[in-house]
Amino acid sequence: MPYLLQILQTLLILAISPLYVGVIARGAAILQSKRGPSVLQPYRDLRKWLRKGVVRSEYASPVFVAAPYVAMACYLTVSTIVPIITDQPLPLAFMGDLLGGALVLALAGFAMSLGAMDSGSPLGALGASRTAWLSSLAEPALILVFFTVGVLSASDNPYLMNHAIAGSPAAMLLPTHLLGAVAFFLLILAENGHIPVDNPAGTAEISMIEESRVLEYSGRDYALVKWGSWMKFTILSCVFMNVFVLPWGLGNATSLAQGLLGSLAVAGKLLLSGALVVVVDSSFAKLRFFRIAEYLGGAFLLALIGIITSYVVGR
Repeated sequence: MPYLLQILQTLLILAISPLYVGVIARGAAILQSKRGPSVLQPYRDLRKWLRKGVVRSEYASPVFVAAPYVAMACYLTVSTIVPIITDQPLPLAFMGDLLGGALVLALAGFAMSLGAMDSGSPLGALGASRTAWLSSLAEPALILVFFTVGVLSASDNPYLMNHAIAGSPAAMLLPTHLLGAVAFFLLILAENGHIPVDNPAGTAEISMIEESRVLEYSGRDYALVKWGSWMKFTILSCVFMNVFVLPWGLGNATSLAQGLLGSLAVAGKLLLSGALVVVVDSSFAKLRFFRIAEYLGGAFLLALIGIITSYVVGR
């Protein structure tokens, strides 16, 4: 049964990530008094891209071809090691902890940056350099965020973190946890190209960050790129809700019914997380590029202060 739940968890991330993005896009449009696209539009886009042929530059090497597949493999790997539908470790969960998961996500970003530079497109190289700069600021903050929860749970295993926070609700009110949760949410926005760092609906090529490094992909390759980025967004949102905000409601690893129950709970949590993203997307303007360092520096300081307060006010 645990192996069946392991497959169910990965399939859930694959299936629900386009819907999650579609709900956020529709919610943002409604909040801005627009009609907006259907929540199923990402599925239609995937179907369209998968049907199209692939056009690649004759100068592109196998690095450009392999990058979307490597990134997709990384996202599938991370989906197996974090708590999404159960609060008990599944068979493949012991491959890594949260720091290992962050390393695998960084590998996916590195592969996409290599593919962007290999394409020979100036916009691709521009996007790769921008994302590398952002990652150099975001990843240290992300590691500190995981340390804030690790201080409270005495572990960097996401399942043990979930149990520690769920078993001690008072810990959620400690400054260490609150500051870490806020910092993690800021990083989710930055890592997934949302306002105030980037605009997922932007069409000006020169101002793009994440999207500019994948402009040279088409057809099935582009479908994998977009699907993988949606999976990353969904996985990080699940970790945010299941570890930092609402660690309760997950099923155990004893039966398929428990897994389905956990899936329903995660769907509800993602609605709450998506609503928060919609409010931010609709309430703030995109920062100027040179101001993004201040934004990520703020996330780093919040996490750092959270760790310091754990030794001041006690665990």
